[in-house]
Amino acid sequence: MGPRKGGGGRAGFIKAARAKQEDTEEEVQQPEPPKAPEPAPAPAPSKAAAFLKDPEPAAASDSGDSDEDGEGGVETRGKMLQRHKREQKALKDKVKKLGKKGKEEAARLEAEMAARHTAELASIAGAKERTAAEAVAVADSLYAVHLAEGGEEGGQEGGHGKKPSKGQKRREQRQREEAEREARIAAELEALGDTDRVIEERELKAVLRPLGLGIRPIPPDGHCLYRSLEDQLQRLPEGVAPPPADAGEDEEDELNFLLLRQRAAAYMRAHADHFKPFVLEEDLAASAGGDDAFEAYCSELEGTAAWGGQVELQALAQALQSHIQVFSVGLPVLELGEEFKGTGRTLRLCYLRHAYGLGEHYESVVPSLVVAADEEEEEEEAAEEAAAAAAEAGAE
Repeated sequence: MGPRKGGGGRAGFIKAARAKQEDTEEEVQQPEPPKAPEPAPAPAPSKAAAFLKDPEPAAASDSGDSDEDGEGGVETRGKMLQRHKREQKALKDKVKKLGKKGKEEAARLEAEMAARHTAELASIAGAKERTAAEAVAVADSLYAVHLAEGGEEGGQEGGHGKKPSKGQKRREQRQREEAEREARIAAELEALGDTDRVIEERELKAVLRPLGLGIRPIPPDGHCLYRSLEDQLQRLPEGVAPPPADAGEDEEDELNFLLLRQRAAAYMRAHADHFKPFVLEEDLAASAGGDDAFEAYCSELEGTAAWGGQVELQALAQALQSHIQVFSVGLPVLELGEEFKGTGRTLRLCYLRHAYGLGEHYESVVPSLVVAADEEEEEEEAAEEAAAAAAEAGAE
């Protein structure tokens, strides 16, 4: 019998079995891969954060519109600026067609467009500010109500609920009423469109703007013509002599609207033959308290709030020895007392047909810089009053 081959028989079988068992033990003893650490639990949001949490942003539209696009067809600021550029280009082409003969028309159109564009941009900015402010006020109000409704439960849990005070309720009620009132006014104005007064004022400003002039408002109390002249006399440049004093007046006295009425009446009495033909018969009849209707008219002029017109302006131009200019829409500038231009006393007024509910009205015409300064001062005063009102409301 020949020699056995290595690895055969029972010894080889046992050796193979042991080798397989060692391989299995090595596989079992291999370390497991480390597990990823579990994330720490997020802190629970507070009640206020949960209540005022912003909603999930809406999915982007497939149309590819940018953030400037409006919703529901509403014109946004970006679209408005694009439209303004198109309108400016169209107006530029139109001005070229008008040529040199249409300079006044071109200036008027450009002024109207500039005013309209400014108003539109201001309305969008104001609407955004009001919307943001109203949203904050509504959120504060709703959260306060939410806390008030859960106050009893919150008190049981930990005493965190608190009912709003009476002062807070009053302020919230005033805010709601004010927001509703402004919304009603805006809706009514939008439904009415531009009134005759708005249109006339816009056109008059377009006439005055190229001259560097603007309008200073005068109260509509029946004395508007005389108050406008009083404002003009107070604004005479330094070095210009004031109007000569009338008989019985102190030279140092300032000419207010009542003294101007008296001067007009006195001059008309002294030159009755010249002025009687220019006083309407119905005015004489309405003023007649006796036989002398013209004297009754002059008495009403100097002692009441009767309106003044071109007749009284003519008398005052002579009595004050001053040059008077009256600007209006659709008419040339009215010049009175042109012989007094050399005195430097040029008094400028504007005449409006559709001002306020009374109809005709006079206002003072001043340099544009003066108008801008007055508007800035009025804004500061309004801001101070608003701050004082807010402080008073907070004290309640």
